Amino acid sequence: MSTLSELRARARRLVDAVGNNFFSDAEINDYLNTGLGELHDLLVLKFEDYYVSSISFSMASDTASYSLQSIGLNNLYKLLGVDLKQGSETVRVPRYSFQERNTFKSSQALYSDRGHTNHRYSLTGSSINFIPTPTSSDEVILWYVPKYIKLVNDSDSVDGSIASNWEDYAVYSAAIKMRQKEETSVTSLEREQEKITVRIEEAARNRDAGEPMGITDEDAGVLAGHWLFR
Repeated sequence: MSTLSELRARARRLVDAVGNNFFSDAEINDYLNTGLGELHDLLVLKFEDYYVSSISFSMASDTASYSLQSIGLNNLYKLLGVDLKQGSETVRVPRYSFQERNTFKSSQALYSDRGHTNHRYSLTGSSINFIPTPTSSDEVILWYVPKYIKLVNDSDSVDGSIASNWEDYAVYSAAIKMRQKEETSVTSLEREQEKITVRIEEAARNRDAGEPMGITDEDAGVLAGHWLFR
């Protein structure tokens, strides 16, 4: 994968600005990071799991709401799923809607046929909430897409999950902004970036070509009896 300095050099060459002090390195770095952030969005919205991280924490008895900061999750972009470890079992926790927030109280906790609490979660603002209110310190695992992390040092490189030719999106994005600062035409650059965008959107789909996604069973991996919440 290309480093920040390599991307910057490519952007300078694209607009014939090698050695041109009209554009500072820091300025071009900002342009490149903006483009890489947009590329991050493009790939995330394809829902092909290009970026997946996880973090775990323990519930506290009688505590239903946990701030993301308190559990060490400071770079959440999209939440992909929630798992709960109860004893030897790991199960998926379904989501509940905002309208259901007061439906179940701790005194009304519903249990599966194996005696485990059928929790549900909701991501609200900067917190994750559970119903019914936990009565034990079970482990929770959050699967999520992290935010884009800017390249800062010249040796910082583009994420390895990004195809090398997709980096052109950020290079052209930076070149367009450089031309705009010069107040010169960006038509040809914008046209080329549009082609790159279409190519990325097409190529990014069906990342696992051998096992494409099918219809998902929303009951899969959930404790028996969770339907009682509906």
